[in-house]
Amino acid sequence: MKILDRRRFLSLVPGPLLAVAAAPLLTTQSSGFDSRQSIQDYPATRANNTGCWLDVCAPFIVEDPERNIHSEIILTSDTFAGRRGYSDGADKTEYEVYLYDAAGRPVGESGLARRLTVPAMQTTVLSARSLLGEDRPFWGGMRIRLRPQAREPMHASDLFSSAFVRWSTADSFDNVHANPDPLEWQKPESFYYSMPFPPLADYECTFSLFNPYEARSAGNLVLHDHAGTKLLDVPYDLKPHASLLFSVNAGEFRGGTRQVFGFAEDPVNSTPETPSGGGNSRRLTDGGGVLAITNTPGAQKGFGYLLIRGANHRRFSVEHPIHQSVLKPRPPTRPFDAKGTFAAKNVLFSPLLFRGKRVGEISFDSRFHLSTGLPQEEALWFNLFATDADGNVPWLSAKDSKLASLLPAAQIEQGLIRLSAGQSCVLDTGRLDLPGGFSGGLSLAVRPDSTHTLMKVEIRVPEWGAHAFTHFRPGLRAARGYQKPKQRGGLATDYIISGARAARREGRMLFDELIGIMNIDDQGVEGRPVLEIFTSRGLLTRIQLGPLPGFATRHYLLSELTKEMIGAIPVSVRLVDEQATLLMSAVHLDYGRRDIALDHGSDRFSTFNDYDCNSTA
Repeated sequence: MKILDRRRFLSLVPGPLLAVAAAPLLTTQSSGFDSRQSIQDYPATRANNTGCWLDVCAPFIVEDPERNIHSEIILTSDTFAGRRGYSDGADKTEYEVYLYDAAGRPVGESGLARRLTVPAMQTTVLSARSLLGEDRPFWGGMRIRLRPQAREPMHASDLFSSAFVRWSTADSFDNVHANPDPLEWQKPESFYYSMPFPPLADYECTFSLFNPYEARSAGNLVLHDHAGTKLLDVPYDLKPHASLLFSVNAGEFRGGTRQVFGFAEDPVNSTPETPSGGGNSRRLTDGGGVLAITNTPGAQKGFGYLLIRGANHRRFSVEHPIHQSVLKPRPPTRPFDAKGTFAAKNVLFSPLLFRGKRVGEISFDSRFHLSTGLPQEEALWFNLFATDADGNVPWLSAKDSKLASLLPAAQIEQGLIRLSAGQSCVLDTGRLDLPGGFSGGLSLAVRPDSTHTLMKVEIRVPEWGAHAFTHFRPGLRAARGYQKPKQRGGLATDYIISGARAARREGRMLFDELIGIMNIDDQGVEGRPVLEIFTSRGLLTRIQLGPLPGFATRHYLLSELTKEMIGAIPVSVRLVDEQATLLMSAVHLDYGRRDIALDHGSDRFSTFNDYDCNSTA
């Protein structure tokens, strides 16, 4: 496929698509604050300003000392005012950690397992073992409450990056953020909670569901195949604070956690109320599909993780669904404007596009799992394009003759992907007309609008037999909104990942990070990104990355950026840029386990405008 340089590409992009992909809904000049603001603009004498308590949920915590299965909680304390409000210790976050076993029994008084205050950007790791107070088997769910104490009155600026869960075994590891539960969602209304699941011939998938509330949670769990055909519809009913496990492959509830990680189940570790599974060896489907949960009106919603283990080994990954309000999709409309060009309503992004990209001893391949969730219309349309390290466009889905052979005929129309409500599809970069050895970013233009969390990214490392999942990032329209709060200090980019490590022993790498940074700025502004590394003591080092051309995606090995090895204890990484709008995702590399994990990254103000102290919003 012919490579288009970025200027040529922009001249060919339909106006409606570009208008949405690059809509400057607000700029730093018009947002009401000075882009030169810094910590000096927020005197430390105002540090007693406390915000409201907000909640996040971690729906699967497990400890099994006999099988070497462990969980940790990573607290970033990433709410602070100004560009460097972390630097003097004046800004901090209070955390309350509530833990319940699978039957809903609390750990500690009323479930409060730990209360602590963490200074801003002092990455803090809590082991589940320390929360339990003893070395014993456990699984259940967690609710974390957080409240900033900042020099500027503010609530938590980003609930997605406030806390992470990290699981580890002898063979594998992963870490995923805890999921926001904003005040306005904490009501017994019906939600549609969904995500695509990968081909079940490749993976054993187990869904964990946790009820964080004092009232029951009940509803239906439904599985659809890739064509939207309903495979299964089963009811569930969870007591307050209780959890369940559900095998997607077998279509049945499971009682214990060991099968999730590839071990034989031990009845002693099974949930008393749920019979141990394992007798059903059939698969509902060999392909992928959609998992959807709708809670009954009048009952509380739940929170879940999908644990995705390789079919023939013990490496696993974890990903999560997204809540949507229940609505009836409108009849489908044509996605073209009067001139016959695709009229996108949003563009979603991922900097994790690889086809046989070699990095040292290993290589990376990507697959993408697209789904509709509960769409605004009965059909969701997609148009995709890739960008390289210079901002050029080497691949357009509408120009790829191989695409039609990879999907059912009903899911391709006039070069676009068309998914009806409940449908899903898988795009394997190894079967597309992408150049070998490619690394870059993928842009996903959609109509009507949709949420980035419904679009999953899968990375494989064939030399290790490793896999990991995450999801896309929101479009530029959302990014412009994140830039609005004055507490941000005028930065165009302020992004966070956590769980990063870089360590070497006797000349051999133990851990490393492959960091992907994508310039999505609509004006083609050249980025001048800076990475900041934060340990448990705060800022360790600051790294200038050099120019990042407009629309470009580049990947950096953390071990090549700094001579200082960070070590084996997880740290947080912050990406900042004064002028260009960028985003960041990362591949965590564990050379000892020969495994990977993904962090999609999050803007440090991604929930500040939407999830505040108002429970009636």
